[in-house]
Amino acid sequence: MLDALSEALAPQDALLTVMALVLLRYEADRERADEWGNGTQAREAWESLRSGGHWREGGGYGLAEALHRGLRTRVTGFPVRLGLPNLGNVRDREVAPLIEWVAAAEDPTALFDACLDQAQALGKGGYYYTPSDVTHLFISLMEPAGGEAVYDPVCGSGGFLLRAREHVAAHGGQPEELALYGQDTSRTALLTAALNFSVHDADAFLDGPASTLADDRFSDLTFDVVVANPPFNQSGWDEYGILREGPFWPYGLPPAGNANFAWAQHVVRKMSPTGRGALLLPTGAASTTKGAENQIRAALVDDDVLSGVVELPAGLIPHVRNPVSLWLFSKSKKPCGKWGQNDRSGQFLLIDARDSATNVKRGRRAVPPEARERIAATFAAWRGAPGQAPYEDVPGWCRSLSRDEVAAMDYDVLPSHHVAAPQTRTALPDAPEHAADLTDELLGLFETSRRLEDELRALLGEL
Repeated sequence: MLDALSEALAPQDALLTVMALVLLRYEADRERADEWGNGTQAREAWESLRSGGHWREGGGYGLAEALHRGLRTRVTGFPVRLGLPNLGNVRDREVAPLIEWVAAAEDPTALFDACLDQAQALGKGGYYYTPSDVTHLFISLMEPAGGEAVYDPVCGSGGFLLRAREHVAAHGGQPEELALYGQDTSRTALLTAALNFSVHDADAFLDGPASTLADDRFSDLTFDVVVANPPFNQSGWDEYGILREGPFWPYGLPPAGNANFAWAQHVVRKMSPTGRGALLLPTGAASTTKGAENQIRAALVDDDVLSGVVELPAGLIPHVRNPVSLWLFSKSKKPCGKWGQNDRSGQFLLIDARDSATNVKRGRRAVPPEARERIAATFAAWRGAPGQAPYEDVPGWCRSLSRDEVAAMDYDVLPSHHVAAPQTRTALPDAPEHAADLTDELLGLFETSRRLEDELRALLGEL
């Protein structure tokens, strides 16, 4: 239905308008179901749109006025203004079918989620919303609980924060007891997050638009859980050198041309004394030998705030063709209720999950539920979480290393460099048997080559 607005609005603006319309329908339904009649503005605005009289008199301006009037109270509960795009060029013949389409939806919340999926195809310039399979993986590893505070410094549409609420509810907790905080540099992203929280009947502290690295709007707070999927390899983050001095970089000054380790230090700095964090980075960050980045990575290992790294394949994040790695941080790895019973001080878990993804469409892959569960269960077993089997290294999948072992490898923490099955020396077999083994191995390599070629063609298909 976005095509109906394509002549009058840019794709992102059209999508934002549709999401506001969905939220208005949702709020109107809530008011209609309220037997006490505590609110009527959304219902009256929605009914005026359905009848056609109000907005047809003013075209797109009438539509904008109805949306502002109907959503004024709900959205301004967040520190975000309902700054819809200019709808002056939208005509009634373009709006009428859109309104009827939203009205016909059985579940406006599901319709809103479908709009967010559509937003994945529209993301440009590094501003995108994290796919749901990745948010599931983050939150299953962090295991937020009721009464805790969860923070996302690049919150986008608020997907990580909403997933945290769902996790608490699914484990028998009270999601309303979870305090959610988000900041973003994009006004559109913040408004999308405000609409998203509203349609899911959730509350959050949102702030911005402002760059978190340059202007931390929650500077006096730390959090139990910090999650972030920042723009990769971001240049110009230091505001022309202004941020290069100050207490923000205890592990070393990040290079001006790449913010990856600025984000890593921000995540660690925002964790409470018993906090934990998860950060998505390009895989190269785990093994780069560039001076400043290598030194910061070494300092994170030496200070024992890094818990582990999960290596993931390419194609998981829209518009990012790099393979990615998920970094796990903790302020303390000593036994406690939230961590587990294993003292992992001075130890690090590496998981090679490069083969865990499945193709979902051309150029896009996802981590399926069974793979997410295996990754989360491996990390939980390593920590000694209740109900988990004892942890064991699994060649080709996971390995626990000591700080000395990591240091001996120049602080390279890329899992695939450490967890491969070791080669063993065996007695040479008879010639016919050896030839048969080599043939089987060669056929297997042929199959692997074909699979990798298919994956590469899929990932390059959108170029």
